[in-house]
Amino acid sequence: MPESRELKAARRFLAEAEDELASQDGLARLTEGLRGLDGVIEAGAAAEVKTARNLAASYASRVCARIRSLLDRDAQLPEPELEHYFKVVLAFDQMSASLPPEAAELKVAVVRALIERYYEGHPPERKRAALAELANLGRER
Repeated sequence: MPESRELKAARRFLAEAEDELASQDGLARLTEGLRGLDGVIEAGAAAEVKTARNLAASYASRVCARIRSLLDRDAQLPEPELEHYFKVVLAFDQMSASLPPEAAELKVAVVRALIERYYEGHPPERKRAALAELANLGRER
């Protein structure tokens, strides 16, 4: 069975997003591709729904692995890059499909790194309070 126009378009946007993940255009394409997949999941034929769910999980895993690798490799990623990658991870929140656990874990890791940057030069107790609040948010999920 040939794929619908919507699923083909979502695939194209996601492939382009993967190539340009570090840019605003890449984020826009990712958002568009995920929106397309979500549309297929909500209203597509059963076979396409399964394909769209698998694509969402596959792209989430690959994107998360890529961002995790960047965080692991460079503990001093500049704040604007961290903010961008936080937006990238947040893009997956729009999906109705279930995502791999690493997506939520990565979101917390990026926020933790941002707290490290934002609270540089502030009293240590303020930074500890922000990290504690983040930890509490993680437990509430």
